[in-house]
This record gives sequence, structure tokens and C-alpha cells, in this order.
Amino acid sequence: MLGSNPDSNNSFAFILIGEDSQIPLNELVNVLNSKNISFAGGIFPKIIYKNQTSSTGVVIKWLPNNAVSIYFDSSETFSRQITEFSNDIFSTAYVLTSGMCSDSSEHLRSIYTYLGNDVKFLGGGAGRLEENKQGILFNNDGVFNNGTIITLTKRELNIGSLHGWTMLFGPFIATKTEKNLIKELNWENAFIVYQRFLKNTFGILINRENFKEYSIHYPFGIYKENSEYVIRDPMLVSEEGYLRCAGNILENSLLDLMTMKKEDFESIPKNLAQKCINKDAKISDVLIFNCISRANHLNNDFYTELSNLTEEIKNNHTQINLEGALSIGEIYSSGEGYPEILNKSIVLGFSYLE
Repeated sequence: MLGSNPDSNNSFAFILIGEDSQIPLNELVNVLNSKNISFAGGIFPKIIYKNQTSSTGVVIKWLPNNAVSIYFDSSETFSRQITEFSNDIFSTAYVLTSGMCSDSSEHLRSIYTYLGNDVKFLGGGAGRLEENKQGILFNNDGVFNNGTIITLTKRELNIGSLHGWTMLFGPFIATKTEKNLIKELNWENAFIVYQRFLKNTFGILINRENFKEYSIHYPFGIYKENSEYVIRDPMLVSEEGYLRCAGNILENSLLDLMTMKKEDFESIPKNLAQKCINKDAKISDVLIFNCISRANHLNNDFYTELSNLTEEIKNNHTQINLEGALSIGEIYSSGEGYPEILNKSIVLGFSYLE
């Protein structure tokens, strides 16, 4: 069972657990509370360690002991709780949210309204690929089936995000949406339009039964000026033919269908490391959130990408191991704008010795 960290300056446990670990969360919460350990965490499809993944593993990151954890399931709840810390100045927000929750974007908006551009955000969508009614988020206050947990710290991080997807075809107009549901594309039923495009362009006959098999390779992208597209992954199709994504889509958004070229995929480890690593400072820790559907799309190439990213970290004078989670959506902001829920992306954060 988890014990106290010997480093007295970093005694807050940030815990990422694989969905098949069989750890009873209520018991875990009770034991950690009995040991007076402050903590927050979530359940994920898999955890990442070096260039490997595991659905039964656990990753523990020790954050500064002045870290603050807040669970909330509405903007009103967050507004009430955050006022307790109105005199504190935070640098980084670790955010865990329910991966398929339609309110996650609203939760991020609430956090940003209070914290603004003074804080960097990284995190991921928690959840299980095999649905059950067990909790997916937890902290000292208990175990939760949905909502968001934000852990605020005064630790400075260098963070970055890349995905490598480029435009294949578009745009489509999302003429009718509701939070994370695309109901209509170009004034037609969303699934019928998506289905017809894949059939006419690639000869792919997609239906509700094989939807996940093919949709992981053909996500949507929302164009962002001076930045990468924000990817929206169609995860499920409803009986009505609505496409449910991990992350909201504004009505009348312009959506492109995306593809990933081999040269773009191969360049990501080096480019992302260069974006995040300060070569003049000594790395103390690294945390990654990588999309589970990205892993499914890349298949064996995903582990090549992890290996290359691990090698890039080692090449930059550090013995720190790459650790984190395969998530259902990734959360990112470099402190220069609104935090986004990303899909099929990598979010990487480095902390440094002071």
C-alpha cells in the first residue's frame, strides 16, 4: 500500500491507475486518509511507463505538499470552493475529468474564468473502456463517477502538445450539435454523411457494429490559427445517428476530416521534446497524457513513438522515466489561452530542480 514520500517537500500523491488493476478505490481512499496523505487521482484505460503500457499498473507522482485538490461537478460548486484559495498564486493545474462527460468543456471554462492565463494546464480524461458503475475519480473527499478534479500547485512546468494530424478533406459544417454530440453535418444526419464519405472515398462500409474499428482512423479536426488543429474523435454513434466525441463541438463549427502522414508521425518525439525541454536546467520529473485512440490508430507504431520519446528524454541529460496515462481525451494549455480538451494527441510536462 502507498506510503509517505520520503521527500517532505513533495508529499501530495497524484495517482494514475489502470482500469484492470482491481484496486478497491473506497478502501484506497480510507487508507490514505488514515495516513494523512493528501492525494488525487483517476482510473485510465492504461498507464504508461517508459515505452510500455499496462491496464493493471499504477503511476504515482509526488507533487509539492502545498498542492490543493478540488472536486466539482458544476460551475457553481467550483466557484464556491475556489474562493477559499483567493489569496494563493498557482502556476500549474493538473486536471482530471470524466473522459466522456458532456460537461467537461464547461468545467474547463469555469477553471479558466478564475485562473486565466497565469496557469498552465495539463491532464486527461479518466474512464474505462469497459463500462461499469465503479468510480473513476478520487481524492481525499471520496470516489466519484463523473465530474472534474483539479489539483493546483505552485510548481512551474514546461509543457507542450502535438498530434501530427493533417487535413484530408473538408470542410463539413456542424450544422447541429449539442455539447459533445454532432447531430448534423451539412444539414444532414451526421452518421449518414460520415458513412457516405468513407464509402465514396475509400470504399469503407461503416455501420454501427464496426464503427469503432474504422472511426479511430478518421477523426475530425477544428482549425486553429497559428496552432495545430484541435482533434475531435467520433467515439460512438447513437441510435439516432449522432456522433459522440470526447470534447464539445460548437454549432456551425467547420470540421475537416484528418489523416496522419508517416513523416509527421515520425517527427513528433523530437519536435515535442524540443518544445518542452529546457536544456539549461535539470529535469526532476516528466508526466505524459497520451490518447488511447491514438494508440489504437498507430498500433505497433505507437510503441515505436513511445520508445523514441523515451530516448529523446534520455538524450537530454536525464535518467527520469517517462510515466503517465493513456487517456480519453487530453487537457492542455501552455498558459497562453483557453485550456482545450484534445483528442488523439500527446501532452507532455517537465518539472525541474529549483
